[in-house]
Parts: sequence; structure tokens; C-alpha cells
Amino acid sequence: MEENLNNIETKTSHKTRNIILIIVGVLVLAAVATLVVLGIMRHKAPNQNDQTAKEDLQELHVFPPIEFADSLYYKKTVVSYEDESPRDVFYYEKDSLGQPTDVRVHETHFYEGEKKYIDGNLSENQRDGLWYAYHKNGNVQTMAHYKNGKENGRYTVYHENGSVYYTGFYEDGKRVGEWKFYDQNENLVRTENFDEKK
Repeated sequence: MEENLNNIETKTSHKTRNIILIIVGVLVLAAVATLVVLGIMRHKAPNQNDQTAKEDLQELHVFPPIEFADSLYYKKTVVSYEDESPRDVFYYEKDSLGQPTDVRVHETHFYEGEKKYIDGNLSENQRDGLWYAYHKNGNVQTMAHYKNGKENGRYTVYHENGSVYYTGFYEDGKRVGEWKFYDQNENLVRTENFDEKK
């Protein structure tokens, strides 16, 4: 009788132990599966952010043209270099007889050697719309939007190699929101939030 009880206890303890081992095994597998899923999600999130960041940077390399047909306006070189190449050139509206008025509509400034330095439109003698500045190698240095003579909208500065240096937004001549700063390989170096500085 005692031997039978020992056999029953041994069988019960084996069954209990097996059940416990199965439960522990299932819990371990569930934990591992959860960690794997979390790892995949963490791995995917930066890649999606990287992709979005790359798309944002690609968009900053699209340079819309300045709407300006210089043949419709009177062109006047205001300042020249010693070699008589233009430094500052202004464009004025013409009247009904084709004569120049005092309404300036566009400016172009040059480096020595007639390489463009700054270019943009004016409205009521103030910067208006899209303006560009250029590095001496011809690459865009700055792309800025103006309204009533003040920066308004996207403002982007580029390294000499053409990669984005920093970008953000202006409102009425003041930096607003998040600005991003990049190295020459367009790796994000830092961000600054100008709304927090108010």
C-alpha cells in the first residue's frame, strides 16, 4: 500500500513537473517572441524616419525658377568692377512708351567675373518671392522666400558641395519652429526649436 502511494506521488510529481516545464517553456517562447517583435518595430521605425528624412532632403534640392523675363524690363548696371563687368544690376518696369520707370522689379548681383551671387524679385522696392544666393562655384548657397522685404516661409542654406547645411521657416523675419542642421554628407547634426526660445 505504501509502495503504491509512493508510485502515485512520484507519477503526480512527474506530471506536475512536466506541466510546470511546459508552462515555463511557453512563457519563455512568448517573451522571446515579444522581444523579437519589439526589436523589429524599433528597427523599422528609424528606417521609416530615415526614408522620410531623405525624401525631405530631396525636396530641398528642387530649385524652382524665379519667374522673371529680363527682356520685358529696362536693365541698368548700377555698379561695376574694375574690369567693367557688372556687380549690381537692377531691372525696372517700362512705361507705355517703352521708357524706364522708377519701379524696380528685380535685382541681380555678381561676383567678379560675372558669376551670379544674389538674384530675386522685388515688389514696391522690397524683396518679394523667391531669392537665391550662390557660392562662387555656382552651387546654390541660400534659397529664401520673402514677403514685404522680410523672410517668410522656407529658408535653406547649402554647403558649397551642394548638400543641405540647415533649413527651417521664417515668419515675418523671425525664425520659427524646428530648424535642422546637417554636415556636408547630409547627416543630421542637431535640431533647434525656435518656438521654445520665445
